[in-house]
Amino acid sequence: MGSFFKKFFAGFVIGVGGIIPGFSGGILAVSMGLYKPAIDAITGFFKAPKQNFKFLLPLAIGGVLGFIIFMFLLDWLFADFRTYVICAFIGLVVGSMPSLLRESNEQGYKKHYPLWSVLGFVFAFTLIILGLVTNAGAPKDVDLFSSAMCGAIIMSGVLLPGVSISFVLLNMGVYESFLHVFTDPPKLFAAALDAGKSFGDALGAATTTVPYMLCGLLGMLIIAVPVLLLVRKVIDKYHGPAYYVIFGIVIATTIGCILQEVMTLSADPGYVFKWWKGVLYAVLFAAGAIFSLSTEKFLNIKE
Repeated sequence: MGSFFKKFFAGFVIGVGGIIPGFSGGILAVSMGLYKPAIDAITGFFKAPKQNFKFLLPLAIGGVLGFIIFMFLLDWLFADFRTYVICAFIGLVVGSMPSLLRESNEQGYKKHYPLWSVLGFVFAFTLIILGLVTNAGAPKDVDLFSSAMCGAIIMSGVLLPGVSISFVLLNMGVYESFLHVFTDPPKLFAAALDAGKSFGDALGAATTTVPYMLCGLLGMLIIAVPVLLLVRKVIDKYHGPAYYVIFGIVIATTIGCILQEVMTLSADPGYVFKWWKGVLYAVLFAAGAIFSLSTEKFLNIKE
């Protein structure tokens, strides 16, 4: 049972990494020694179904709970403490970089590997700059198609180590809107009851986001299998270059998130920078980095 709960907690942390900006569920799985075994267990499930089910079950339960719980928590945090949260999460992703580099060089280092990071950075940063210039990062509502796309992007981020997909959604301007798809039903239900509507009407109001939820889940399911098979094939054949490309993307998305937040604050006439805010930003960044750096030490699971 000790192994079960250890994997459950590891899955919980990975699930949290799938939704919070700056954290990568994939890199957390790498740092805990679970990434490659999990991919092998999923893609080769029917070769040893009982053993693979036993390995994957606690990870899946923990992952789903971590994802859901922190989705509701972040809905509250982003409403009042957005910049503070982002500073902590940038620290988290910076703290995960050493683990990513160690995994990149696990099968040896070659001089041309950094060039792959440059290519990954240029590709991702070009898309980010285009988004900023065209104001693509401005908050916008999601429709059924974009909900499915958000689900696919989130699943890709869970499966691709080092890629903080929440940063991608932030740069697209749909991060908070997609969170609301899952967190609004209780609010809509309570608001309808407060307005004097019947229980049935309140329940109907609460289910208005269900089609968007289903599209998000559908996007996750559609993308999961092909991404898993592709990741396994690429990492097995091009381990070093693949991880160095991911490292470049991580740097680009981190810088993109900082630029987006600076632009958001500068456009807010009610925002006033004070010295204590700068200190708090730095403290939260440092705390996030320290926590992320310690993750590998305290949650390493290789048995």
